[in-house]
Amino acid sequence: MLYDVYRVGKAICKTNNSDDKLLVPETPRNITNVISLCFKRRGEEVIYTGIDITDYNVDMAHKYLLRTGSSRGTNHGPSAQLTEVDKTLKIKIAAWFKDLQSEKSDENDQNLISQIYQLISDNQKKMEDYINENMPKGKGIKNLLTVKVDGKFPADVELFYQCYSDKIRRKLIGEDNHKGTCCLCGKKSVYLLPKVDVFKFYTLDKPGFISGGFQKEDIWRNCPVCISCEPILREGKKYMLENLGFNFYGLRYYLIPSSTFNQDLQGILVDLLENISAKSFSFKEGAAKEIDSLSDDIFDELAEYRDVNSFRIIFFFKKQSAERILLDIKDIFPSRFRELYSAKYKIEEIYNSIIDEKFNFSYFREFLSKSDNKMNKNDLDNNFLSLTKDIFTGEKLSIETLLPHYMRNIRHAFLNDEKFYATTLHAWIGVNYLYEIGCMDYRRENFMEGNLKEMLSPYSAGLDTDVKRALVLTGVLVRKVMNIQAKELNGSTHFTSKLKGLKMRQSDVQGLISETVNKMNEYNSYSKASREIVTAISEFIFKSPTDWKLSIDEINFYIVGGMSLSKKIYDGLNVKPNEEEE
Repeated sequence: MLYDVYRVGKAICKTNNSDDKLLVPETPRNITNVISLCFKRRGEEVIYTGIDITDYNVDMAHKYLLRTGSSRGTNHGPSAQLTEVDKTLKIKIAAWFKDLQSEKSDENDQNLISQIYQLISDNQKKMEDYINENMPKGKGIKNLLTVKVDGKFPADVELFYQCYSDKIRRKLIGEDNHKGTCCLCGKKSVYLLPKVDVFKFYTLDKPGFISGGFQKEDIWRNCPVCISCEPILREGKKYMLENLGFNFYGLRYYLIPSSTFNQDLQGILVDLLENISAKSFSFKEGAAKEIDSLSDDIFDELAEYRDVNSFRIIFFFKKQSAERILLDIKDIFPSRFRELYSAKYKIEEIYNSIIDEKFNFSYFREFLSKSDNKMNKNDLDNNFLSLTKDIFTGEKLSIETLLPHYMRNIRHAFLNDEKFYATTLHAWIGVNYLYEIGCMDYRRENFMEGNLKEMLSPYSAGLDTDVKRALVLTGVLVRKVMNIQAKELNGSTHFTSKLKGLKMRQSDVQGLISETVNKMNEYNSYSKASREIVTAISEFIFKSPTDWKLSIDEINFYIVGGMSLSKKIYDGLNVKPNEEEE
């Protein structure tokens, strides 16, 4: 993942000199004035010439070499925001020169540093008084204290810039620095950072860092990144967070080019990514055309390159300073996006006469958010993310992993009369979609003839055994009985008690079929269509093993699926709803 983010950073960096990124000074916009301690060289002698107070210019801010360090120590350059005059002058400015006296071996450098430090020490009281008396004051006024030598600000004084650069590098590399091969740029014998903290999920306080031999001082071996690549990685992360992030049903994901992309073409790919809407993978209107265009453009532009063909999706959680990767999906091909949309359109075409909705990932999310509706926070995010990964990668999954969640919500809706059929259809259509995109396997075969086959066939994904078909048709029959009873009893449907809260076992279902026939006869509503359905159920059960080997959730899922399809099946049998047998 780090390499992919590095590639993005490499593509969007405006300069190829990565050291420039590493050494960029801070350029605050809230500073109003600059107070400069002025010095002048006369041969080998340095003299103090006074103090300048000028307006702050953000376009010149880089010249001050402002880069904050320790709150109780010096900054990286000889500049600091002015707080208390005496402390700022002593701790941030004078101490900066004092610390450098023992570091510079060159005699001329040593002479300049020592003389400036001595001049500040000798004139400190005079400097403090002048600043206190003349510095701008008032609401919104913020002053910067710096130095000038021969009229030049620190960035234009070669010695000062070198000292500034050395301090930053020393902080990043550490005193006990290491040389080796960078895992990002591949350069050998370069200085490596002791710790890469671009992403906060990289920690050193937990066991398991094998490459470092469980020793903190050797932990740099886990992720050897050189000082030149660190700022590029940081720029890549910044760009990812600001430009490549999208919302996804209460979660946040980032779409980045895979490391298989050619580095020279990263700029093209970043431009393409900027054109993807935030609706990409939620299947909302307008997203499909963009994904198709993205896929086609990539293959058109990069057809001659063999190493370009995939994307990466990262579900990334960030709260204040904490960062955590929830899911990392690698190698998603543009052709997979087309497959997902093709299946979406097919599912919508099949069910558009039953439910007036467009299919989207909410069909999964509503079952994989909370295990109890009374909970304040989601506890099934990991389940939803796992399913999302299977969908994008085409990995196989078992319906048994979903049914407990589906049936929990369906039972609740059934018992509380809360959108039972809509909830059931969402679950049923979602499972059909998973079959359609290849995440679930089933045997596609002809299992009946006549009108009933024609009506049930479009909705038969996953019905690869006779007992499953029998259960669906039982559900079709059950809802028909409930509709008849509601008409006869002014809306009352006592027959729902026969469903035992949708926790029926095999023996319950076998008795249920007889109950439906009896009720239809009781209301003189045993139609030709119903007889055809009952005959098909009997044939399927007769051909099935004695032990169905289905869980309670499976048995009831197929029955409620049939209940949601009942009206469509009956309407398609070309028989009037209340037509009776002669």
